[in-house]
Amino acid sequence: MAHLTGLFQRGSSYYLRVVLPQNHPLRAFYKSGKIVTSLGQCSRRDASIKAVAKKAELLSLDAKNSQLQKPHQYELTYGLTETIYLLDVYKRWKESKPRSADSINSCLRALKLYEEFTGNPPIKKLTRAQGDGFRTWLQQPERKTTSKTAKDRLTWVKSLLKYAHMDLELLERHPWDGIDIQSKTTNKRRPWNDEELKVLFGQELYTYYKLPSDWKAGADAAYWIPLIGLYTGARVSEIAQLKVQDIIVESDIPLLSISDEGVNQRVKTAASIRKIPIHSELIRLGLLNYASKIVKQGHLSLWPKLPMRKNKPGGYFSNWFGEFRKSIGLESAPDFHAFRHSVRTKLAEAAIPEHTIDSLLGHEIKGSTGAKVYTHKTNKTLQLAIEKVKYISLNLSI
Repeated sequence: MAHLTGLFQRGSSYYLRVVLPQNHPLRAFYKSGKIVTSLGQCSRRDASIKAVAKKAELLSLDAKNSQLQKPHQYELTYGLTETIYLLDVYKRWKESKPRSADSINSCLRALKLYEEFTGNPPIKKLTRAQGDGFRTWLQQPERKTTSKTAKDRLTWVKSLLKYAHMDLELLERHPWDGIDIQSKTTNKRRPWNDEELKVLFGQELYTYYKLPSDWKAGADAAYWIPLIGLYTGARVSEIAQLKVQDIIVESDIPLLSISDEGVNQRVKTAASIRKIPIHSELIRLGLLNYASKIVKQGHLSLWPKLPMRKNKPGGYFSNWFGEFRKSIGLESAPDFHAFRHSVRTKLAEAAIPEHTIDSLLGHEIKGSTGAKVYTHKTNKTLQLAIEKVKYISLNLSI
């Protein structure tokens, strides 16, 4: 594909720089005469295709275009970073693409701490020494926060500065790049062991399909969600938000589709969007039959009786599972998330390649840009891999 003027790469992502003509109406808003925008692509081919359309869209705007709106105040002073504060960057970051409420709130909390410590200088006057001081301040004993919490808060502020530097080009460099906090895991998760699994799935809920009366359990969800976690490694939030349309069949392989396309559906990262072959044990236990019954009843959610907590289907269920685990004597057993560790352990023991495991679990594939872009897994490959997940100690009844 021919070279496209203005297309460039930073890290693994591609960006587009568009120089506006002298008489272009957006010149009134972008004093530098140029717009830099992220294309959200790590493949040059895909980025080039998107860049052509984006460039044409920007250059075709005219003063009468009804969609041409006045940008935010800090865009009006583009390049005059002496008057721009990190709060301005935060506002633009928040609106740059759809973001979860958790991400927005976590970033804002970190921003307030940044303002408290630094005195909130314009971003161009922010020094590296202030970054080092902020790092130290976050870890002071009197703050009573874990190293992970401190690291997360520093990371959010650094993300805003990176956005100001790379996406908006408001800073010539990232002033706090490389300033990090080494966090310690305070509660290391481990896989479930055989005895714990036998106790958990030996309950009447799983041996006689005796559903709990607790409304937080979501009726049938109490039976199926832990089993799906056990045989897919999917997160509880991913399973709880499944809709009937998310059980699909491609090339005769039944799959669970994890995405953020439906109402109240979210994913942790872009890598979390994936399709997981449904394990034969789940099929044997009747998951597909259950889904067919829900479809016939006219429900959209795969778990119609599962209540949502702040628009999150998995919130109350996580609480119920923790209480249920303790009620059967498994206080010291791992939590639901540890099913992911169990699945990863089983796959690793079966010598499944790391990039295949990452594809199944929704982790970003490690390695070079080429490995990330061109390492594709067929459904058959993923199916053969997920079938390696076996729990010999369990004898689950239908």
